[in-house]
Amino acid sequence: MQNEQLDTRYDIIIVGGRVAGSAAAIGLARADYRVLLVERQGMPSDTLSTHVLWPDGVAAIERLGLLERMLDTGAPKARGFRLCHGEESIATQLLPVDGYDYLLCVRRLYLDGILWETAANTPGVTALDRTTVTRVNDRDGRVVGVDLDGSACSGTVASELVIGADGRGSIVAKAGGAFERDVVPPGRYWYYGYFEGATPPEPAELTESDTETDMVGAIQTNDGLLMVVYGAYDDDFDEFRRDHEANYLARIHAHPWIARMLESARLVEPVRGISGVRGYFRTAHGPGWALIGDALHQKDPLVARGINDALLEAEWLAAALRDGISESALDAYGTTAYARTRSKALNARMLSRPDRYMTAEQGEKLSRELTTPEGLAGFLLLEYSDTLTFDDYFAPVQ
Repeated sequence: MQNEQLDTRYDIIIVGGRVAGSAAAIGLARADYRVLLVERQGMPSDTLSTHVLWPDGVAAIERLGLLERMLDTGAPKARGFRLCHGEESIATQLLPVDGYDYLLCVRRLYLDGILWETAANTPGVTALDRTTVTRVNDRDGRVVGVDLDGSACSGTVASELVIGADGRGSIVAKAGGAFERDVVPPGRYWYYGYFEGATPPEPAELTESDTETDMVGAIQTNDGLLMVVYGAYDDDFDEFRRDHEANYLARIHAHPWIARMLESARLVEPVRGISGVRGYFRTAHGPGWALIGDALHQKDPLVARGINDALLEAEWLAAALRDGISESALDAYGTTAYARTRSKALNARMLSRPDRYMTAEQGEKLSRELTTPEGLAGFLLLEYSDTLTFDDYFAPVQ
């Protein structure tokens, strides 16, 4: 879907048309930039991903004007969070951020589809799916455009800025020579499936069940389905993947709260998963290029922050470029992105492998705090609020 005839030059080219890319295209076009949005897959389509919108992600969707459309998909508002250890559990209500006190679990087919359609119908955006960026072009050390290959068009397109919203293997990051810092080796593998006929809690909540080495999360999503995600230390991944679906089913049923939800449920789609997810933060920009979403940084999927941070980074970049494209504006964006995601990255590292990264003092504090609804609600703010940082939360620990 397109708004205008493909030209040979745009103000901004965005490589990758899913959450980060489509959200950025909407924001930048509303700031009067002419944007070319390019996605290699046909849209709408599904993709492997966590897909929980925390309250700050819900607020970002509302600022795009798309919250009602997300709710119309049938994903229920989940205001509760339950943390389980065996038969024991503690439940709490989410504290509000920007007026929103609930989670949404919108499948990527719907989430990405709504964002893509909105971007493609935003004045100033030309959106091309089924189109691959085969090369990022540079001149005298500055990125100046891309080469395209697609069913609808092929050729060279120039721009003042090329934005990489193209994930972990970003061609834009490689072309720009982005380097990585704060690298965290892979800690867990993650698999998920969808169940019909489950009996999730009412009112809706996100249920998390933990042991020392694995965890299960369950939340209602579209079409009356329950999404159940399983994550475990990657030490036994070779054994797990020999029969990943059978092992997934056996292990999620070993968690009592989850097993009761699934007593009469049926798995309706193949179990999907991923391993080898590193944490990193890449150089945010360089001459003629910038990064957002997983192209910019990534954390362990345990904290389900990917789509939330992608939405926010798209917003921060559009705000930084409101008065024009400049190195100072891109510097401001990079500083903001790192400052506002660092705390969540530290929390993800600690929670993904507490055996490696959690200090005794941190463990003792969490053992105290996560025994009351108030303490659990307060800790969850580390996941989705800028009002509480990782350093501030653990600073009082002696």
